[in-house]
Amino acid sequence: MDYLYLFTAGFLFFPSSHILFTYLQKFIFPSLNFVDRFAISTRFVSSLQASAATVVGLKCVFTSTDIMLDRQPILTQYACFGLSYFYYDVVVMFIEAYLEEQHKHPQREPQYSDVWAKLYNKKKLIIIHHILLPIFGFPAVTIWRKAKGDFFLACVYLNEMSTPFLSLKAILEKLEMRKSALYVTNGVLLATVFLCCRVLIYPFMYWCYSNYANIPFHSTPFKVPVFCNTFCLLLFSLQVYWFLMIMRGVLRFFSQQTKIPQNTPIEKDQLNGENGLFHKNHFCPVISNHVEKTK
Repeated sequence: MDYLYLFTAGFLFFPSSHILFTYLQKFIFPSLNFVDRFAISTRFVSSLQASAATVVGLKCVFTSTDIMLDRQPILTQYACFGLSYFYYDVVVMFIEAYLEEQHKHPQREPQYSDVWAKLYNKKKLIIIHHILLPIFGFPAVTIWRKAKGDFFLACVYLNEMSTPFLSLKAILEKLEMRKSALYVTNGVLLATVFLCCRVLIYPFMYWCYSNYANIPFHSTPFKVPVFCNTFCLLLFSLQVYWFLMIMRGVLRFFSQQTKIPQNTPIEKDQLNGENGLFHKNHFCPVISNHVEKTK
C-alpha cells in the first residue's frame, strides 16, 4: 500500500511542478511566450527527477558494504515514486510539440497525428526508452532481481546525473544564450558527465563484481545471470549511441565557431538539438553556402 501512495504522489508531483513553474516563469522570464515557458518547465521537471534519482543513487552507492546483499529500501521506494515520470514526460513532449506547431502556423489547427509523427521521428529513441523502461525496468527493480544487487541498481540510477546538464543546454537555447561561456562550459560538462555516468559506469559495475567475487574482470560476464548481461548491454548500447551523438555535436560546435563569421544569421530551430549541441541537419542555407566556399 505504501508503494501505491508513492506512485500516486509521483503521479501528482510531476504535472503539478510543471504547471507551477510554467506559471512562475511569467515573473522570472516575462519576455518569453507561453510555448517557450512550457518547454523550459519540461526541462526543469526533468532535472528535478534526475537530481532526485542521482541523490538516491549516490546515497546507496556510498553506503553499501556488500554490493550483492545489502538492502536499500529507498531504491524501490523511489522507483515507485518516479514510475509515472516517464509517461508524464512523453505526454508533455507531445503537448510541447503541438504548441510549437500551433505557434508556427497560427492560421491552422495542427493535426494530432501529424504532430505525433513529427515528434516520434525526431525523438524516437527517447520515446521508446520512456515507454519500455517502466514496463521492463520496474519489474526488474522490484521483482526480477530477487532482493539482490541494490548497489548495481544504484549505479544505474547514476545514469541520471547527466540529465540536468542536458536540460540546462536546452534552457539556454530557449534564452538565446548559445554564444555564452555558460553554454560552452555546460556542453563540455555534459559530455564529460555523460561519459562517466552513462557509459563507463557499466564497465565499473562489472569491475566491482569481479573484485567482489575474486574473479578476473574479463570472465565476469560469464559469471553473472543472462538477464543482467542483457539488461546492461541494452542500456550500455543506448548510452554509447547517445554519447557519440553528443560528441559529434560538441566537435561540430567548436569547429564551426572557427569557420562561421560572427554576423552569420542562424535560425533558432536549427540549433535546438536533443542529444548534443546540434541536430545532424541544422545549418541553414546561408551557413551551408559559406562552408562550401571555404572548402
